[in-house]
Amino acid sequence: MRTESKWQGQVGLICIVLLALLAPIARALDVCDQAFLIIDGEPDPVDIDCSTGYTIVSNSTVNLLPGAHISETVGGGVGTGILTVNYGADNIINIFGGQIDTMLNTGSTDTVTIYGSDFAVDGVLLDPSQDQIVNTGAGTYIFDLTGVYEDGSLIDLPCYLEADGVINLNIQQTAPEIEVLPALLEWDFGDVEVGQIAIVLVQIFNYGTADLNVSSVTIAGDADFTITDGPATPLVIAPNTSIGVDFEITYAPATEAPAAAVVTIVSDDEDESIIDVALSGVGIVIVVPPTQQIQDILDYFDASVIDGTLVGYGPGNSASKRLKALRNMIESASDLINASAYAQAIDQLESIAKKTDGVSKPQDFVVGGAAAVLNTMINDLIADLAS
Repeated sequence: MRTESKWQGQVGLICIVLLALLAPIARALDVCDQAFLIIDGEPDPVDIDCSTGYTIVSNSTVNLLPGAHISETVGGGVGTGILTVNYGADNIINIFGGQIDTMLNTGSTDTVTIYGSDFAVDGVLLDPSQDQIVNTGAGTYIFDLTGVYEDGSLIDLPCYLEADGVINLNIQQTAPEIEVLPALLEWDFGDVEVGQIAIVLVQIFNYGTADLNVSSVTIAGDADFTITDGPATPLVIAPNTSIGVDFEITYAPATEAPAAAVVTIVSDDEDESIIDVALSGVGIVIVVPPTQQIQDILDYFDASVIDGTLVGYGPGNSASKRLKALRNMIESASDLINASAYAQAIDQLESIAKKTDGVSKPQDFVVGGAAAVLNTMINDLIADLAS
């Protein structure tokens, strides 16, 4: 340990004079490009992210941010480039980034914390578990502190630590940090019609500083919920990434009833090794009245004829005639349904179904890709009318 008393006396004299003469400047708190900056008794933390000269802190909290520079050249005065925080009680200095040219001068009444990792004193690496530098001697402890700020920029601070002074080292821990969306770790699909599907993405992020190892992503509960897409596990998610790994969860209700399931994510995050995402939904049956169903059939018939997926079947002019005849039969069924003559409508629809079923006898009136869909729609309507 090196000790020094000359600097201590000079700094003390300069600080006393500046505190007396420049206090009005301190109250203005224009922190940038000041030859002498005094921060005295401020009720709120003061952030510095620009260049300034000699800076004195008294009874205040100051945060040095990336871009801060306590500079030797700003203002051109004697003793610039110094951050002094040992001439007032209850000082709190948080150093998240920046540069101090001449010295960081602290004392026993200050709470000084430097945020980073890979700290070294005079070129000698500190033990990763060491979270303080303490001056146990009678004089000033003079040393160069180096390391890496949390944003990756380099730390290079000349330090003058008064007797009994302490500098805290907030060491950036190397560890994964899992984050999962949906943020509330639950998702309600709401009402979903039986036979339809709804999808949500469960996304996994790593906001930590080390690889996140995801050993498994599984789902348990009602069979209506399934993982329909996502990477194979185990998988590794790199640190500090803004791109999540997506797992597609599909809800396809088979019955008219509530359903629930849980997606479980297992990883090597130390404090959140198992995360559950709760899923819920309700299968519903939407009853479409027969009048709407027959109208949907007519609309589908017309659209399919226009796009060429439904055409008449037969030799010569008979193809177009059969196409027209089939539509007339559907219109006739529509009239019967609108008149609530369901028994007669069923007879008519059964005749239509036989002419669209792809069976050779009796011969179909239409062919094409839409014919099978049309036949299904007709049979569904027959079943509803008969129920």
